[in-house]
Amino acid sequence: EAVALELLGLTGQVTERAFATRFSVNGSAQKLRLAVENPGDDWEDDNFPNDGVLYKADSGGDYSYRGEDPNSYRDAFDQESDKDNENYAPLIAFLKFVNQSDDATFAAKLGDYLDVESFARYLAGQVVVNNFDDIDGPGNNSYLRYDEKTKKMTIVSWDLNLAFGALGGGGGGQV
Repeated sequence: EAVALELLGLTGQVTERAFATRFSVNGSAQKLRLAVENPGDDWEDDNFPNDGVLYKADSGGDYSYRGEDPNSYRDAFDQESDKDNENYAPLIAFLKFVNQSDDATFAAKLGDYLDVESFARYLAGQVVVNNFDDIDGPGNNSYLRYDEKTKKMTIVSWDLNLAFGALGGGGGGQV
């Protein structure tokens, strides 16, 4: 995960800080673990120049459009920044566009809703680090970040512990 975060950061993607640490519990042998920053208000302020809203995709959720009621999205996404001002409207508009646009509208307007350049780097990065457990795989291990100035979403990588083939036992996915 640490190597994957570093590589994705080198491509210009926003990532979490991480560091190795050792600890023991009740006198047991020390274990080496990776501590990874949990995105929220401070992380968002450190990584994005404009105000925005950060949404965490929950593992049991999906990217489907569920109607206009914000309550319909709470089991699929958590708002991780500016929690005192709950705002699911940008997320709802984005998911409605992605799920209900015809092909011509989708192709013509995608750049109005999504930072396409960043998304291309995200997809390429996931291939490079061989992370099957991303938005294109079985999990929703990502954040969606809405930029209030550009009015666009950015996909942010999350939970890269199964990178480099670790899914299915290829390399230590246990934490």
